[in-house]
Amino acid sequence: MENNDTHQQSDPMITRRNITPANALARLQELCARSEQCSHEILARLHGWGIDGSVAARILALLRRDRYVSDRRYASAFVRDKVVFNRWGRIRIKLALIRKHLDSDIISEALDGIDPDEYRTALIEVLSAKARTLPEIHSYESRSRLLRHAASRGFETGIIIELIKQPSLWNSQH
Repeated sequence: MENNDTHQQSDPMITRRNITPANALARLQELCARSEQCSHEILARLHGWGIDGSVAARILALLRRDRYVSDRRYASAFVRDKVVFNRWGRIRIKLALIRKHLDSDIISEALDGIDPDEYRTALIEVLSAKARTLPEIHSYESRSRLLRHAASRGFETGIIIELIKQPSLWNSQH
């Protein structure tokens, strides 16, 4: 009969409860070297592996000490990615960062780092893409739809209205 212990260790689908703290640290170092992770995500992953309390706190402290984990760096990268690639507005980004249990000072600092030109470009692209789906963009109903769409992406009402009112933006449409 085959020894399950040796087979289980070579199996990529290791049972979550069988991960040792040393193994967890090594796996997290590899993960953090590939992509930014926040403290909350690290603790959630450790919890899922059955590592809680002071052991999890020690692992997180080691990852922070060795600069694998930085919530400030994570927030900055998250904000930039969401504006540039996902075309999210400040409101949606802020809510996502709050859900990741980041400190409000870190969130504010990351949001303050948004490049105004990139942000405006992202909003223009969101509005333009939606405008192409509308039969007529100069009607009240169409502009209301544009406003709701951009607001659902997390952009602030003030900047949305400012851009919707700019005729130069819509002259190339329709």
